[in-house]
Amino acid sequence: MEDLCLKLCEVGALKFGNFKMKVGVNSPVYFDLRVITSFPKLMEELSQIVWKHIQDVGLNCKVICGVPYTALPIATLVSVNSNLPMLVRRKEPKKYGTMKIIEGKYLEGDTCLIIEDVVTSGGSILETASDLRKDGLIVTDVVVVIDRGQGGEKNLKQNGIRMHSIFTLSKILDILLQRKILDDGTVDSIKKYIKDNQIFPDGKQMPSTTTAVDRLSLNYEKRISLASCDATKKLLSIMNEKQTNLCVAIDVTTSAEVLRIVDLVGAFVCIIKTHYDAVTDWSERTESALKELAVKHNFLIMEDRKLGDIGNTVHMQCQKIFSWADLITMHSVAGIGSLQGAKSILQSLPKGRGIVLVSQMSSKDNLITHHYSKATSDLGTEFKDIVAGFVCQDPSVFSDPGMLQFTPGVATQAGNDSFGQQYSTPDYAISDKGADVVIIGRAVTLSGDPTKAAGEFKEILWKAYKKRVGII
Repeated sequence: MEDLCLKLCEVGALKFGNFKMKVGVNSPVYFDLRVITSFPKLMEELSQIVWKHIQDVGLNCKVICGVPYTALPIATLVSVNSNLPMLVRRKEPKKYGTMKIIEGKYLEGDTCLIIEDVVTSGGSILETASDLRKDGLIVTDVVVVIDRGQGGEKNLKQNGIRMHSIFTLSKILDILLQRKILDDGTVDSIKKYIKDNQIFPDGKQMPSTTTAVDRLSLNYEKRISLASCDATKKLLSIMNEKQTNLCVAIDVTTSAEVLRIVDLVGAFVCIIKTHYDAVTDWSERTESALKELAVKHNFLIMEDRKLGDIGNTVHMQCQKIFSWADLITMHSVAGIGSLQGAKSILQSLPKGRGIVLVSQMSSKDNLITHHYSKATSDLGTEFKDIVAGFVCQDPSVFSDPGMLQFTPGVATQAGNDSFGQQYSTPDYAISDKGADVVIIGRAVTLSGDPTKAAGEFKEILWKAYKKRVGII
């Protein structure tokens, strides 16, 4: 290991000076492992060490994926040496043909191990994991050559990924100091830099005196005070009081059936989700009866309208829907104007209503990209006084514990329907996907006994949540 460290230094893969990092901050040390592609023997040696590390740690996977682009040659050689199939993640989907972003042969539910060269914040790994998970792959571990020790491991852990590093920057510095390649002053200054420059996944620096709050390990009660949106506070209070994180999607076509199922499952949910425009006889009477049931059973109503128009149109739509719904889903495709239109209505209404932004979808081959999800998260954070959270499929979309993750596509068993909807299990949605509120539809509404089904899902989901936050 020491010899490999020295070889990396000799070929210029380890550089010392003043460098601008991808995350936007300057650093006195820079790792450029791209250079090893010009040294085949060194690249082969490094890939063998990576494969041995995978075996030593005891990681089991069906496929591997290197983070583009520097880790791709390393992952390729690991694949050849181990006979493990490799996947390639594109930075952007193809604009023609299959338009896929993940290339290679795999099955939904396969475990994929990520391989990365250098980790600072972990942002590139989270981008890769997001796209892999979006295609139904399970991502729980990453093997990295060098961990800079600037917050990457903590950031990844918060998003359900364990990091296994071969080198740490601190260890490399100790080796170079022992071999008299670096002096005490240089090593001390770099170690101080590491301590003082911890970095979030979005590239923002964490003050050295501040500890990041982990959304996934914080219980709902504690998160109430961290919420900026009144609807989020109200929902978290209901969840904590009723001990449920279940949302039932009432996707039926008559008002009578809507109200019948809502009354049957209302005691077990924190939210009822509707598609009012799919109900053939929807009326103000339906809205009044639904609001009465919400009071009776203490839940919120979320209309899954997925607004996505210009601000003035959204303004008019919100004026109508917020007369009976507490939450409305919205796409961010139209930009800031949509949220401004919604906010102009919410400011004139009693507190407790809000917007839920759609950052990801559970349907197969949807066209939402990582960059769109990131832009949606940024926009939601800008309007977090009215945005309760995000509809998404993995925890890397946002980190603010004062906002909620709403995750659809959940059933008793993983799989797909005939229209491309992808389902995961309740436990997986909470533990790996990072869901705060789990949305379940047909597994309840089409069951022979919706009351029993809702009660069973409530217990399973609450138990998974308690396990996640360490209550049990």
